[in-house]
Amino acid sequence: MKDVKVYAQNLRSYNIGLDQGCWITLGIEEQELQRILTEQLHLTENYPDMAIFDYQADFEISEYEDIYELNQAVAQLKQLPEQDYEKVMDYCDARDITSPLEISNVCLQADEVPYERFPDWIDENVKDPEEKLGYALFENNSLAPEIKAAGMEGYFDYKAYGRDEAINSYDIGDHGFVNKRISIDVEKYSYEEIQNQLKENGLDESTEYKEE
Repeated sequence: MKDVKVYAQNLRSYNIGLDQGCWITLGIEEQELQRILTEQLHLTENYPDMAIFDYQADFEISEYEDIYELNQAVAQLKQLPEQDYEKVMDYCDARDITSPLEISNVCLQADEVPYERFPDWIDENVKDPEEKLGYALFENNSLAPEIKAAGMEGYFDYKAYGRDEAINSYDIGDHGFVNKRISIDVEKYSYEEIQNQLKENGLDESTEYKEE
């Protein structure tokens, strides 16, 4: 996954014509994030308001997102193996999940996400998403052996099959497909519970703040 960066701005300073914004690479320790907000953005208890004016990420980030929850979500995503990361991103996209806390919850339940990857040969040779789904589901269809045995496989309409299944049963992602009938509990864990799990798993302390 690419680094997730946000351009954060001190709103009080911005409203009086001062630019005290900076780029922050997220997925860092909470104390480090707090230091950056204090020393770089000059946020204080009396003037804590900030906004995100720009970002670089594989998902949408709103202007007034909670930066601590966002940082936590990125830390979770960075701990995932590449295939689990793609699974989580496909699931979140299919369910229109953009809240950082909800993304973190999906990360913690990645093994339970109702998702199947497209086989490599399908991913490499079939471009149309609905046709990809049709080919993937055909392989597991109980009628597939009979169709193949009858030499009718070349006449099967994979795109139409995939289109029907996309309407009724599956959401198509970039790397696989999500079962419409099964969902993950995106409110299962609180921010504090997730933070404790991050500490137990050992958040990478070598991640450094980068300013551009």
